[in-house]
Amino acid sequence: MLKHWLLYTLCFLISHSILPVVAADEKPQTATFLKTWGQQGDQPGEFHFPIDLAINASDEIFVTDHLNDRVQKFDRTGNLLAQFPVLPNPGGLALDKQGNLVLAHIVASGSSRHKSGDRISIYSPQGKLIRQWGKPGKGPGEFNCPGGIAVADNGRIYIADQTNHRVQVFDPTGQFLFEWGKYGSQPGEFGGKASPNSRVGGPQFLAFDSEGNLWTTEGANCRVQQFTAEGKLLKYWGTDADARGGLGGYFSGFDGKPVKILTGPIAVCIDQKDRLWISAVSGRVQQFSPAGKYLRGFGMEQGTAPGQFYAPHGMAFDSKGHLYVVDAYNHRIQKFAVGQ
Repeated sequence: MLKHWLLYTLCFLISHSILPVVAADEKPQTATFLKTWGQQGDQPGEFHFPIDLAINASDEIFVTDHLNDRVQKFDRTGNLLAQFPVLPNPGGLALDKQGNLVLAHIVASGSSRHKSGDRISIYSPQGKLIRQWGKPGKGPGEFNCPGGIAVADNGRIYIADQTNHRVQVFDPTGQFLFEWGKYGSQPGEFGGKASPNSRVGGPQFLAFDSEGNLWTTEGANCRVQQFTAEGKLLKYWGTDADARGGLGGYFSGFDGKPVKILTGPIAVCIDQKDRLWISAVSGRVQQFSPAGKYLRGFGMEQGTAPGQFYAPHGMAFDSKGHLYVVDAYNHRIQKFAVGQ
């Protein structure tokens, strides 16, 4: 899907910029851009297509550096604390109940140096490989472009098996437990508006809310779905509108030309009030109620300036309530104060 990469050398030192946030009731609101770090490269602190991030209880920020085959760790100010190599092509990332890193490995680009993926690995926070499992295929415990990961309170590991259009569930040791989902556009299905062999159909990313229910993003169908931890569908919503409150719009980062196979939501992150923050291919980061009511958003124009994005991917909150966004095609991380 990703055959060409734009070359950016971006390193903004701007801080505390006020960004317009468009709210549903049209009352003026702001989000505060705090910091950005990273640029394209393979040196410490640089990135070559970061995909996801996770933040531990000490506010250490782990980022998957996809085409550099590594994970990098930063503090809340963006200072590099550590880096370590991992199995090729890391993408999705979550922390298990012991603070270990659970990684999905995906071959999604013609630029990948290693044509290996379709597996899950677990690393210690210091970079020691603990275990791995999976191989290409459609059977239980096999994968076709695994994406986002979420870990339940009971330690079970949920994987978005993107091109297989399903969610797979494993115990903490990697033993397969169950799965749900199939290709289609009906509620509870995934990706029916894309080719069956395309990973852009989804599910893409996963997140648990405070009730233990699982939310999934679904790119081609421009919707999110909510399931119980056992896979029972609870609700779904979303539109393909290319406007605030919509999840549609195309990626324009390749020389300003819309890429019409790249559309829809990417990542989902749940805040302390169970509101959903959803990143989209169109460059938007938006906040919704669990019922799907648009609350506010920013990044309404794609670009390289602070508060703008090219295909924002993973997101997470630190203990202070600051939101971090992986700005994938700009090869950087952006940090925001988003208030209540």
